[in-house]
Amino acid sequence: MQYCIKYDIQFFAQSGAHGFTTTLDVPPDGILINLRQLNSVTFNDERTEVTLGGGVLISEVIEAASSNSTLVSTGNCNCVGAIGAILAGGYGNLMGIYGYGVDNILSLNVVSGNGVLQTVTDGDDLFWAVRGAGPNFGIVTSVIMKAYPVQPAGLYAWLGALTFTGDKIEAVTKAISELELKPEMNLLMYFLDARAPSKTPTIVVTPFYHGSEAEGRATFSSLLNLGPTLDTTASTHYTHWNDGSQSACIKGDRKPSYCSGLAKIDPGTWKQVWDEYVTWVSSNDGKSRNSTVILEAYSMDKVQSFPVNSSSVPWRGRIKFNALVVPWYKDKGLDLAAESYGRFTRSLILSTSGLDPPATYVLPTELDKYP
Repeated sequence: MQYCIKYDIQFFAQSGAHGFTTTLDVPPDGILINLRQLNSVTFNDERTEVTLGGGVLISEVIEAASSNSTLVSTGNCNCVGAIGAILAGGYGNLMGIYGYGVDNILSLNVVSGNGVLQTVTDGDDLFWAVRGAGPNFGIVTSVIMKAYPVQPAGLYAWLGALTFTGDKIEAVTKAISELELKPEMNLLMYFLDARAPSKTPTIVVTPFYHGSEAEGRATFSSLLNLGPTLDTTASTHYTHWNDGSQSACIKGDRKPSYCSGLAKIDPGTWKQVWDEYVTWVSSNDGKSRNSTVILEAYSMDKVQSFPVNSSSVPWRGRIKFNALVVPWYKDKGLDLAAESYGRFTRSLILSTSGLDPPATYVLPTELDKYP
């Protein structure tokens, strides 16, 4: 960093090599600082704290935590750099129980903007800033986080996929909007086409319950009662909780993403979003059939138990759901059409989001670009 600063060279730090936006890049004459060899995971003797290297992947954290019969707050996609995901806030399966990822950070080793390595702890201004806007303030080489020892049963959760036909989009989103999300719960809804068994647009809901299958089924009964065409839910070990997101780890292709936060869900709006999706994936000679729309829902009680100003994570307490529109294709010639589809669909979602002004997890600086 000191060298780059001295000679005015643009640089970018990389851990998991996961990112869809064109801003996550370096120019041809820039320097990419790859952190992957900093991939250690070390627990203290009591297994209540864990030190993560700056380049460790989420999959590596989960494997090490499982071997130590502990749980660690990480994201839900195995190929992502664990610390990179956490620094933006840190959404994940255990968020309802333990809060954002940043709420579990105890200290960080940071190479700050002037190229000096320092340890940052609670009480430092940088501790507040890095936890939520970390990439803007330095390169994090390691983090000490809270870890949570559990009994063997604590390494299992009930989860899987519930598949629905498109005619049930309003019933599905109504059920999601009415769910009382307890700390042990979360769910994701996906629109899928090419990856669906029927090769036609399909709605897939993936419920998660950190507990027994009986408890999970009872908690999500309103969705189960809608009659999914396929139910692959089962009691699943910690090391397989993220298996369903493996498709997001496919490298290459063009995947612009359009995010929006929501305070509420309007089923009628989501019917329109579904119709737009079906039109998009059915056009372009099948070139856009990998596209998806994602809706995330987590219990926010624990997140809201921390003061709004406890970290630099924006919109704490305002966002109840996250939506992500991802046109996915290979042909560069579809760029303009993909942008038009993505922006229009996001504007639909925002129109009944219940948030004014609009709020978006991770990307608040792009709000001025919204239509």
